[in-house]
Amino acid sequence: MLKIANRVSSLKSSSIMEISAKAAQLKVQGHEVISLAAGEPDFNTPEAIQAAATVAMKEGITKYSPAPGFQVLREAVAKMVTHENGFPVEPEEVLITSGAKHGLYLALQCLVDPGEAVLIPTPAWVSYRPMIELAGASVIPLPLYEEDGYRPNVDRWKGMAIPPNAKGMIINSPNNPTGVVYSREELVKLTGWALQRNLWIISDEIYEKILYDNLTHTSVAALGPEAKKSTITISGFSKSYAMTGWRLGWSIAEKSFVSKMAALQSQSNSHVTSFVQWAALTACNLDPTIGAAMVSEFDNRRKYCMERLDKLSNYLTYTRPTGAFYIFINLSKWLVPHKMSDLDFCKELLDREYVGVVPGSSFGKENSIRISYATSIDNLKKAFDRIEAYLKRG
Repeated sequence: MLKIANRVSSLKSSSIMEISAKAAQLKVQGHEVISLAAGEPDFNTPEAIQAAATVAMKEGITKYSPAPGFQVLREAVAKMVTHENGFPVEPEEVLITSGAKHGLYLALQCLVDPGEAVLIPTPAWVSYRPMIELAGASVIPLPLYEEDGYRPNVDRWKGMAIPPNAKGMIINSPNNPTGVVYSREELVKLTGWALQRNLWIISDEIYEKILYDNLTHTSVAALGPEAKKSTITISGFSKSYAMTGWRLGWSIAEKSFVSKMAALQSQSNSHVTSFVQWAALTACNLDPTIGAAMVSEFDNRRKYCMERLDKLSNYLTYTRPTGAFYIFINLSKWLVPHKMSDLDFCKELLDREYVGVVPGSSFGKENSIRISYATSIDNLKKAFDRIEAYLKRG
């Protein structure tokens, strides 16, 4: 019998994927299922990008590419980030990866040794912990509080004993699951707190272009030379360009570190699909009004969700989202009296009302759920009607 390696023996699939798979199964059975679980835009990839991939294939861009990515794409990403994010980037500081997720994985594999630890402001995206553990490290949650709007407050951590094996920190703004956008001032304090403890920083900025309420995005690497030197910036095309299935992201760091990530990529997936990289050149120069139209529609949905949630204040509280396309909802008012966990709530809601949401415990915060409003207003209306009916039935 095959013996499973220890590193994957306790590895589980993403709860988000599990709920999405269950929702898909119920759909096959003929039920009208509305999933508010998956974290991807419901828009199709812009036609100009689709066309660019087709042309690239016809022109023979179907062979191997360099492990770090085509030089012309690294140059385009460097130019775009320099212009939009406010810190200088050279092409050799850019690695093209199979999505931002793979960039995170490569970075952690290159940074973390077994026995070390990584700090994560929590609640946090579900995949951070397993990726850290696959590198042989442990996770130290830095608690974020609803009363602070799930914003980082370093004063809250003054009494925490940060062990000497702590190596780095992951920062995620705009945030998944809360939808909160950290201000420049908050990032200055958080980054300063990390650098004082000699921690490197992975800054996950995949939702950087999905912002509301006239907010602007701040990159950690734009906070000064020392911050840039200690930061690996992770982003990509998946969310802002509706290209989740294309698996196309980038990582930005010091040249020597990027070369190590590229070497690891060369020994694993080799490189990102060649014609997909070529299409990304079009994405880098896409008419900004296309992305703005998508964000505007997300904003309409966000406002609708908040209107519905405000009417359910007897049962829940929530934190106002200002980025991404998620709302993090505290259901303690309802769950505690019913002696029900958030996971059981999500299972029952799907089985009885055919609405898929994600338990907050998957993100490190119990008695909560995350909903995604990356679906139509019609679907959101039906979903909230069912959620409201379920809560009121008790």
